[in-house]
Amino acid sequence: METDRQSRYPQAAWPFDLRVFAAMAALWAMCLVLRAFVHVGEIAVVDPIETILAGMRFDGDAARLVLIVEAGIFGVIAIGVFFRRRWGLLLALCYMVQVVMSHLAFSIAYLPIRSEWINVRVVASEGPMMVLITLYLWIRACDLIFDSPVVPADARARQSSGTSRRAVVRADCGAGDVVTMIE
Repeated sequence: METDRQSRYPQAAWPFDLRVFAAMAALWAMCLVLRAFVHVGEIAVVDPIETILAGMRFDGDAARLVLIVEAGIFGVIAIGVFFRRRWGLLLALCYMVQVVMSHLAFSIAYLPIRSEWINVRVVASEGPMMVLITLYLWIRACDLIFDSPVVPADARARQSSGTSRRAVVRADCGAGDVVTMIE
């Protein structure tokens, strides 16, 4: 069923690579679920699962819960972007900004601890890739999220006539000479 807004204005074309991004997000969600539930090896002494969220490290069952929540977020992102919803792109952008800030917070918090230098090095090496993914999303999604829908020419003609538009421009700019030069 079409809404009133969708029937009036044509939708902007979404790039194909955003659908590829949605497929990758869905695949990543499945990988996170598998990582949370599939135990690798016969390790009974220490639970090897750990993850980082908001700059904090989670181990064991807490890490599993965080991985399941992250998988849910990526699944929702994939659904939203695949079905061309603005909220899907906005959620993806917000989540990627959180990931970048989380990597930065973890690196800063654990840098003074000598035993964590290996983990800090791994997280710091992932940082530029996270920033690039965030910038890619921003570049591809900025027009689709923040631009108003395209208004057809006949609707623009009905909205205001040429003379009323000139009066509004004159009142707004306060420089009548500039407007008369344009006319």
